[in-house]
Amino acid sequence: MSIKSLGKQSLVYGIGHILARLVTFLLLPLYTNVFTASEYGVVALFYTFLSFMNVIMRYGLGAAFLKFYVPASDGERNAIFTNVIASLFLTGIPFFLVWHGFRNLISPIILGVNEPSFISIMGVIIVLDTIWSIPLLGFRAENRPILFIIFSLLNVGITMGLNLFLILKMHMGIRAIFLSNLSASLCIFLLSLPFIYQRFEFALLNKTRWKSIITFALPFLPAGLFSMAMEVADRYILKYLTDLSTVGIYNAGYKIGMLMMLAVTAFNFGWQPFFLEQGKAANQEKLFGKVTTLVLAVLGFIWLILTLWADDFIQMKIMGYSFFGEEFQNSIPIVPWIALGYLFYGFYVLQTPGIFLKDRPGIAAWTRLLGATSNIIFCFIFIPLYGAIGAAMATCLAFFLMLVMMYWWNTKLYPIRLEWRKISFITIILISGFFVSRASADNLFINILITGLYPVGLIGLGIIKIDSFKSRVAD
Repeated sequence: MSIKSLGKQSLVYGIGHILARLVTFLLLPLYTNVFTASEYGVVALFYTFLSFMNVIMRYGLGAAFLKFYVPASDGERNAIFTNVIASLFLTGIPFFLVWHGFRNLISPIILGVNEPSFISIMGVIIVLDTIWSIPLLGFRAENRPILFIIFSLLNVGITMGLNLFLILKMHMGIRAIFLSNLSASLCIFLLSLPFIYQRFEFALLNKTRWKSIITFALPFLPAGLFSMAMEVADRYILKYLTDLSTVGIYNAGYKIGMLMMLAVTAFNFGWQPFFLEQGKAANQEKLFGKVTTLVLAVLGFIWLILTLWADDFIQMKIMGYSFFGEEFQNSIPIVPWIALGYLFYGFYVLQTPGIFLKDRPGIAAWTRLLGATSNIIFCFIFIPLYGAIGAAMATCLAFFLMLVMMYWWNTKLYPIRLEWRKISFITIILISGFFVSRASADNLFINILITGLYPVGLIGLGIIKIDSFKSRVAD
């Protein structure tokens, strides 16, 4: 597989994932123009904790599934699929019963409001999402992009359609958001059942096989928990130190900055199968170094666009309505910090081949622990000083520390020959563009010039060659 193939994989499967995540971005104008900042703060806490619980209830089986499924034969694949799905069912059902039973107790703690029904809805979504996530991983591993994208489009269509209907027509308030998500998750789960039925065989359930899968999976659980703790910490510390309105405003800006995260995740969909396939061949460190340069150049361009143009986009009015409601426009300064944090996370992802290829998943847990701990510490330092922007700064610095630690580990496990000269040029160009824009008070002409000169500069300096995406590295 060449860099060209990696690009295609990232594009195809990334589109499917981006479509699923983009729904929250596309619905931001609706949410920020209809709901108050306090109401949207409840929504932010709901989805923050939902993501946290999804990590717990998958307990690393997603990463383990790909690790064993990608190189396996067809017969072996059914056995791996069967044991993973059975494990998720056996843990998911008891979890929901307990979760639902304690809904009255945990609702004020998790959401800041007494709405037990929201907790029950969250529990059902968690169980359904953990199950159908495995068939979608199967689509990726079996290179079935059409099915992957169809499922993603259905998820987006159902969620958006029901949001618009239940909010604007039925006037159901924020409950409509959660019911829409529940309906979409249920539909995707039902549609994935034929795929599960086709591959699930009771005769293939095997304790020894399951133990080998779970042994690789479980070290990813603390890594996932620490990663999600970064997502949970800033919102909940903001809620503790300020109020729900500040959480809502912060979350709105965070969603714009997360466009960078969507790009990173899209790349990672192709990156993991790519390095699992290529990594054990000889002299791949140079190939991975070139991939790193190309990816950082693209992510840098996305960061520059978000930094230069997010405020114009958010404040732009169409038919009297802006992308963000007036109450949420204070979130604009949050965007560059969050986007930069996820750019650092992209560099972190590029350094992960070693932990997979050398079977050292525990390292991911240590790096995520550093990120979670530092984010909490920085939040308590910066939020009292800078408010919501302080939370964004804390998140950005935490991602940077994760990157540094992962890079240090990877120099020992699987050293990648990074093109430091080119990476330095990319960094200098980005910093220069940012400060020139700020010095010119975000002048429209200057921002257009910077945006256009960035790719031209990379090509002119030889950092990126025009034929890079065609056949630059096929060896």
